[in-house]
Amino acid sequence: MKKLLLLGVASFSALTGFSQIVLEAADFPVAGDSIYQGIDTLIPLTITPGSAGADQSWDFSQLRTRQGNTIHFADPTTLPSGGSFPNSFLAVEQFGGWGFADSTNGVVEITGFSGDFTGLGVPMDIPFADPQTIFVFPANYQDSYNDTSIIDVSMEAPPALVAQSPIPIDSIRFKRYSEIQSEIDGWGTVITPLQSYDGLRQRNVEHNIDSIWIYAPLLGGWGLLPGAALGIENPRVTDNHRYNYIIKEIGYYAVSLTTNLNDSVDRATFLSNESQCCFGAGVEETNIAEAFSVYPNPTSNGFSIRMETTDKLVYALFDVTGKQVLAGSLNSTVTFVNTAALADGLYVCKVFSVDGKLTGSKKISILGN
Repeated sequence: MKKLLLLGVASFSALTGFSQIVLEAADFPVAGDSIYQGIDTLIPLTITPGSAGADQSWDFSQLRTRQGNTIHFADPTTLPSGGSFPNSFLAVEQFGGWGFADSTNGVVEITGFSGDFTGLGVPMDIPFADPQTIFVFPANYQDSYNDTSIIDVSMEAPPALVAQSPIPIDSIRFKRYSEIQSEIDGWGTVITPLQSYDGLRQRNVEHNIDSIWIYAPLLGGWGLLPGAALGIENPRVTDNHRYNYIIKEIGYYAVSLTTNLNDSVDRATFLSNESQCCFGAGVEETNIAEAFSVYPNPTSNGFSIRMETTDKLVYALFDVTGKQVLAGSLNSTVTFVNTAALADGLYVCKVFSVDGKLTGSKKISILGN
């Protein structure tokens, strides 16, 4: 088991300075390792992915641990679902479930997931029909790869879904098609709320198509599950950038940012510790951003706000100067906001409880007005 002596690393770095690094397969985590991550979805506009290139400095010290999560790395054979992924050498706890990884000739691939990833309350073992590449070792500045991956898995329809359906349903099917263009486009200093590290930046351009299908004999076979009935988009198409700032000390991300195509940061995960959790929780902010989404993004004439609950919630839209330009109540799980009268630019959509507590925040770009 590797020892993650982060404070000792900080002292060493302060003495030696920073330089370009090369990540080797031996740097990748092993079974028994664990990493404590902070999660921030209320991102200040001042935090950006920064610049590509050599000898950069990426400052994420203003990120706040609004939620905390420990990522565990485990031997797949010790897990109940490990038998569904016989070629995996490592399992990673994430998103309320486990991801399984394989490695051949220095290429680390995700071979599948185990957990409830459809949001229907049904745990599933989901092998990839085509695995997803996440690392290629050795990893150097300006290395790149392109990858496609496919998930296509079906199972017996859950009783809750059968009960809601007006026609008999036999099975449910989850499909995902993903494309990733990945490049290590920079190296330099990664500044986190904990300390600074020497790291590489991996920039991923990601395109995903997710869909949920049902098998109904009366329909003559497979058909798309009507998303409106469950308050979801189906199929759901997402395009985003992901910036991973990888450090040699753990062979993993010190910071990972998810952004829209204009590089406005929606979500950040980063190395943290339990003493920094959970900023603002139960005091000024109650972060329910996992149940809060805006789409399409970027948009022109308007966008929709989707919430899992609308109990006593209101929204407000702010421009980059902090001026409120729109506001209204959330009266359904999906609320349309008309932006036809607004100028092009970056805005922040915030959701509040009626007593004024901030419950979620998302950035949205308006283009083409």
